[in-house]
Amino acid sequence: MKSYTQNMSKRPRYRWRTWLRGHLPWAWVDLFPKGTKDCGDHEWFRFDDNIDRCYHCEVGERPHQHVPIDWDSDLWRQLTRLADDGDEHYQQLIHQLRREEREAAKAA
Repeated sequence: MKSYTQNMSKRPRYRWRTWLRGHLPWAWVDLFPKGTKDCGDHEWFRFDDNIDRCYHCEVGERPHQHVPIDWDSDLWRQLTRLADDGDEHYQQLIHQLRREEREAAKAA
């Protein structure tokens, strides 16, 4: 029987699968599907306008929860630069992100 602390140090389920999917060619990702059981430590991504899903398991799904944007981040600066260079896709993305920030601020 394992001690309580041994279980605490165990990595959450399916992390190896997520690592493999991130490092193997895209054509191989279907060989490593998401886990069917609860991973126990969800890490979220936005699936659509209303739902967030877990990177690691199929069980992890929740109503979308807004995460505030760090306007000083390197990612935001890069997006802004690309939009300023005239890339229409990034201009639309920035417009959408700013709109969602305003809507979240009104709801709060």
